[in-house]
Amino acid sequence: MIRFPREKGQTVISLKPVEAALSRALDVHIEARRERLFGPKVSRFSFLGEIIPLKVLENGDAVLDLSVIDDEARETIMEHLRLSEDFESL
Repeated sequence: MIRFPREKGQTVISLKPVEAALSRALDVHIEARRERLFGPKVSRFSFLGEIIPLKVLENGDAVLDLSVIDDEARETIMEHLRLSEDFESL
């Protein structure tokens, strides 16, 4: 899991900067869709054929759960994020 913590004093992380950084680093389009018929909207994107959700936890932090995707896609995402300058400021 890759965790994006909220800033001190915030109750919930702002997803716009995280989504923008992910979009630039991985060259993906992020969309918000409902998980179930009346469930909360979850941002997600497709990378190497895998659908990866960006979820907000109850404590207000955001996470990318990479444990459910293919090993090659996971390693590629982690390498892109590690080399991206966009995530140094988050």
